[in-house]
Amino acid sequence: MVAIIVGLILTTLSLVQAKEYGLDKAQVYYQIKDDGSVAVTWDLTYWFSGSFSTAWVTIPQHQFKLINPTVSEIREGEEIPYRFQRETPDLTPDTFDFTQDGREYRIAWFYRATNTNKTFRLRYEIWEGLKVYDDVAEFYFKVWGGDWAVPLPALWVEVILPAQMEAQEDVAYWLHPKIEGQIGISKDFRKIIAYAGRIPARQWVEVRVVFPRIYLSNLDPAKVISIAGMGKEKVLGEEKSWQDREARKQRLIKILAAASWPVAAALLVIGLIIPLRTYFRYGREPKIHYERDYEQEVPEEVSPAQADMIISQGKTVSPKGVVASTLELARRGFIKIEEVEREGFLGKKIKDYKIILTGKSKEDSLPSELGLFLTQWEKLAGKSGILISELKKKNLADFKLKFDKAVRRAVYDKKGWINSQGEKVLTIWTIAWVILTVLSFIIILGTGLLPTVANLVLLPGVLIINLFLSLVFRKPVRQYTAEGKLLTLRLSALKKFLKDFSLLAEHPPASLIIWEKYLVFGTVLGVAKEVLRAMKELNLPLESITWFSPGMTGKISDFNAAFDSFNASLSSFSQAFSSAVASSTSSGSSAGGGGGAGGGGGGAR
Repeated sequence: MVAIIVGLILTTLSLVQAKEYGLDKAQVYYQIKDDGSVAVTWDLTYWFSGSFSTAWVTIPQHQFKLINPTVSEIREGEEIPYRFQRETPDLTPDTFDFTQDGREYRIAWFYRATNTNKTFRLRYEIWEGLKVYDDVAEFYFKVWGGDWAVPLPALWVEVILPAQMEAQEDVAYWLHPKIEGQIGISKDFRKIIAYAGRIPARQWVEVRVVFPRIYLSNLDPAKVISIAGMGKEKVLGEEKSWQDREARKQRLIKILAAASWPVAAALLVIGLIIPLRTYFRYGREPKIHYERDYEQEVPEEVSPAQADMIISQGKTVSPKGVVASTLELARRGFIKIEEVEREGFLGKKIKDYKIILTGKSKEDSLPSELGLFLTQWEKLAGKSGILISELKKKNLADFKLKFDKAVRRAVYDKKGWINSQGEKVLTIWTIAWVILTVLSFIIILGTGLLPTVANLVLLPGVLIINLFLSLVFRKPVRQYTAEGKLLTLRLSALKKFLKDFSLLAEHPPASLIIWEKYLVFGTVLGVAKEVLRAMKELNLPLESITWFSPGMTGKISDFNAAFDSFNASLSSFSQAFSSAVASSTSSGSSAGGGGGAGGGGGGAR
């Protein structure tokens, strides 16, 4: 049963996907009558793959009036007329409908077609479509609209003049835009014939014809657009302007086609040289003579957040640096961290951590970012304290930006541990590449040169590569100064020391204060667990660390229980705080033309 259902679904999908239609050719005839009205005939040859029952054409209303539409089908050389009938849900075959909504006219017709070809003939008359000046009459129509969703392999157009012209010079004609096609006058000077091939989808085609007004021997002002003044020079001037513009465009195309490859190659070379040259000038690290494998002393001149930024050579403080800064405030006695339990879903006990202010006044020696952090805790905690879980409900984005800026100012500017001059150079080039990329897209798309000069895409492509290279090299060109490199080496050696338990056991610090510093910087360096393990093995009195209170019951008589509780609490606090900070700081397209009447498009289903 399942196999049958699957088979039916696949068969249905294949039928839906196979349904397709297109046009083989279109023949359009415009007969200009001596009264100024225009009789139009379309012969549209469709091919259908799958089953179809409806087709339509739309024509923008503009100023003209479309009247007396009819539809018929050519079957084996015989014209079968369709009957006018309003569209019904069952789409009655051999009928057609005609509507207008103020914006466009729509002619729809109904039939049955399955995997076959059909030719349909549409007829209608246009009033107020021909422009008549004091000297000439102007026929200016989009003979193929720009709203067709399918391409047209071949278009044949005839504009039948109201009378035979006495001389070829009496009539002027143009085919727009510059496409694969030709336009000319018949040998009897009676009609203008145009041909266009391989017209893409959404591409309009228009024909413009000018002839002496005198040939409209029975002119009816109600059926034309009368314009006072002389029109021939106006039309000829517009066409010459468009032709001159096209000539300039063709010259530009030749220049761009010839220059695009060498220009793109030159830009690529520049884009490669600039970041490499910047790196070799600014990005290489200074050579520092530092032979120690281990460092026992925590550098006094650096705070936890500053250590975090200098190690990463970044521009923001990581969650580890934020947690360590909180621990540092606690170690200095400004805040206290307590483990508490709160009720969760269905009364389940959940471990949480509370930040409580101790009331200690700020010290002048407190690093600026720690002072900023303390002020933030004062706002958050108040007198009763705040749970870490509550931080997720707070918007800390502005604070984090200020905190990062304070640390960055210290590391990059005030203490000068990292030289960002190379990054500034690449920032200027990044902005230049962005501007050039945007301009290249505007020029290419705005001028419509892309279809004729395909290799123009090389320019924005190369500019995007250059932009990418400038962004990639922004961090590598940051350079440690001699002082910054030395400090980094010392912090790396301190990490090795804190990670090596045997050394810690052999050379333990005499003061609990130093162990507390180890714990704070171990958090930044990612070795806090190793520090706690050493503290456990050396039987240090954890109850003396009063700024962090694990949640325990009873007396701290069992040292192992005390250590395990402290270790688990610190680990849980770090994870909870990092999660809270991360969640609360996230922020939220002849040349010319285009002015002809008519146009529109069509379709089938």
